Amino acid sequence: MILPATAEHNGGLCMPCKSGYRKNLEASKKRHEEQKKYDPHRELWKSLVTRVHKTDAGFQGLSADEKLYYAVGVLEGEVYNGGFDQLFWNSSGGYFHEAISGLEILGAYQALELLSNAKQVAFPEEQPPADWEERRALLRAREDKRRDEALDGLGKAFWKDPDKLSERLTRFATERGLISPFLK
Repeated sequence: MILPATAEHNGGLCMPCKSGYRKNLEASKKRHEEQKKYDPHRELWKSLVTRVHKTDAGFQGLSADEKLYYAVGVLEGEVYNGGFDQLFWNSSGGYFHEAISGLEILGAYQALELLSNAKQVAFPEEQPPADWEERRALLRAREDKRRDEALDGLGKAFWKDPDKLSERLTRFATERGLISPFLK
């Protein structure tokens, strides 16, 4: 099922079909089944998501290293799921600046360039607003086919994973001790 607005925007297609990454999405579903085994990195991620969304402190309650890990993880998940358009459209776009800093610290310079280029396409005259409604209003006001095509192209380049982003995040979590509480 897709949202009526998505279907209308994409000529009746969901984002994975429209953007040509349905195959990747299906592979991800298979990988999800394999990941039902205990994994300390997944437990770290679930812990961060819970703290961000179900505590009063939210994102601000995370340590600097946790914020970096979370922001880059959200970036990666959103772009793989629906491209840069989805990243900026969803609440995850509010972590744009933290994701930029995280990519710099991780040395993921190709991903950083792609994210910076996507920002320039989506928000050429300003920084992406942290406020979800304000960001969506700007995106709605600038909708056009060329912008969508440019963001799709940048998303496809991101999916090639030139920086091996997951490996960098895993190494970061291990080196900074984020994973330690979840090791059995």
